[in-house]
Amino acid sequence: MDTNTILVISAGFTSFFTFQLLFHFVSYWFSAKVSPGFNNLNFEKKIEWNSRVVSTCHSLVVGVIGLYIFLFDEATIADPLWGDPSLVKVNIAIASGYLISDLLILIWYWKVIGDKYFIIHHCTALYAYYFVLRDGVLGYIGNFRLLAELSSPFVNQR
Repeated sequence: MDTNTILVISAGFTSFFTFQLLFHFVSYWFSAKVSPGFNNLNFEKKIEWNSRVVSTCHSLVVGVIGLYIFLFDEATIADPLWGDPSLVKVNIAIASGYLISDLLILIWYWKVIGDKYFIIHHCTALYAYYFVLRDGVLGYIGNFRLLAELSSPFVNQR
């Protein structure tokens, strides 16, 4: 395995475990410290809250990296379709780790936050990202899609 492949796989696994940790532990602790009303929420509201916190963290991470790639990554800018998308692959691996983590959370807490449209959304995104990760093609387009994640923090505030 080459170094880039190891980096992408490591980023995906690290992302998965980080977002699981954020959902199950960090969000509970942080939310209780920042907002005293969090402890008064019922179980269902806490699950939804934690899901939105993790979604916001994910969108900020991949959005900022994607913005950097969009503005400054010379390889991706020079050849948007076939350029070396090494940094794009890492960003997509982070997004994929989050999507798999969120799929698992959706299944665990199906009665609270389960939605077949979220499942379809996550699976189609993973399917598209698979081709960028496997073949390295259309990295610019995959990264451009990740820029849309910058709107998630605003959506999560509703």
